[in-house]
Amino acid sequence: MSDLAQQFVLCADDFAISEGASRAILNLVDAGRLTAVSAMASAPTWREHAAELKARRGQVAIGLHLDLTSRPFEGRKPPYDLRRLIVSSMTRSVDVNAIADEFERQFSAFESAMGARPDHVDGHHHAHALPQIRVALLKVLARRYGALPPASRPLVRNPADSLFRLWRRGAARRKALMLLGLCAGFGQRVNAAGFPANVGFAGFSSLDAGTPFERELATFLRAPGPRHLVMCHPGVDVAAKRGRDPIAARRNVEYASLMRNPRLLTAMLRVQRSDGDERSAFAKWLAN
Repeated sequence: MSDLAQQFVLCADDFAISEGASRAILNLVDAGRLTAVSAMASAPTWREHAAELKARRGQVAIGLHLDLTSRPFEGRKPPYDLRRLIVSSMTRSVDVNAIADEFERQFSAFESAMGARPDHVDGHHHAHALPQIRVALLKVLARRYGALPPASRPLVRNPADSLFRLWRRGAARRKALMLLGLCAGFGQRVNAAGFPANVGFAGFSSLDAGTPFERELATFLRAPGPRHLVMCHPGVDVAAKRGRDPIAARRNVEYASLMRNPRLLTAMLRVQRSDGDERSAFAKWLAN
């Protein structure tokens, strides 16, 4: 593993999407095996599990996992499935103001439960970085956090990476290249708006429960960017939810692997902060 990869951020997505996902993520935080958690503040179980996550804020970065296709819009059926959202964003037929209003609601739900700003912001299925959707996101970020000192502004996940690094890594190239095209220019737009972003992103997978996650994680750490972020999707005892969660079996595989992988204890960025620290959990990482 290169020196750059020794500072990689490992972020577990989908906190609150199910009881099993939330429990697995909390267990991994307690074991010191995650840098960050991305929470779905629009999910029905968010309020139920938020207090437990908040109690761990000193040892993990906690961010908002914006959702437009699963359970947003105050529990009503969302106006988009993922395919329609992608097409609408590319054809510029999205109602940007409606998306911004939904983002505002999710930011408020997060802050109300956590009593703090999100350390980072990303999106379910990376929808936050799509054309037009990014316009709504940057509008909301500027309004809520634009006047803060730079070290207190949330990091915004850039799900695109350089073509060179994606090719060297080789993992799920089709997915990675598709996101590279859909999210082109997103990182530059985020930086121009005054917000930090990761440089280097991995975690694309077939999500096949039969593929050893240890092997995939090794590819995720290949050819890392200078601010490398890796996503994962752990869960535990979620087989009963499989009808509503198409990657339920895979979540169990990732959880078991992350719990036993010894490299995470030395290679992953660890978060430690005191109560009342208003800076983003990534402030020191970004300053180095």
